[in-house]
Amino acid sequence: MALTESNAGEASAFLRLVQPEIAGAYRLAGYLLGDAGEAEDATQDALEKAWQAWPRLRQTDSVGAWFDRIVANVCHDRLRRRGRVRELELDDAVAAVPLARDPFRESLARDELSRLVRKLPPDQQVVVALRYWRDLSLEQTAERLGVPLGTVKSRLYYAIRTLRRELGAQSRETRR
Repeated sequence: MALTESNAGEASAFLRLVQPEIAGAYRLAGYLLGDAGEAEDATQDALEKAWQAWPRLRQTDSVGAWFDRIVANVCHDRLRRRGRVRELELDDAVAAVPLARDPFRESLARDELSRLVRKLPPDQQVVVALRYWRDLSLEQTAERLGVPLGTVKSRLYYAIRTLRRELGAQSRETRR
């Protein structure tokens, strides 16, 4: 959207509110999506959605929670679409070309628990990320996702149960 004089003031006010949230949003998207490029795209999509929804924001003191919710929803949609997208193997010649380093991918590849979290359903991944990675309370997580507290508790319960089961299975395999 091109800025005109009439909406330049609005854009400036919007940026003052959202600017402090962008770095955290990018890190959240990177953790959820596990890919720097996709995290950048998701953050950009979230900024666009926030700009469109900004006129309806009533409490500017809760812009962090509001923007986290938008980022989480964008990432959730991307995670769901991944299940419908078929990945193709790269040709050997293309695969031999070195790619730019991706800090999210490298860090998360070394973390077994993060790999297991990525196998959870998208709803559970988002709850785990907000609760443990962003260190939000259950109430704050529910607020950011716009779901009842009981839904957050349920998703977290099933996520932890699955993670414990998977970690236990891996532990048993290692002892063999």
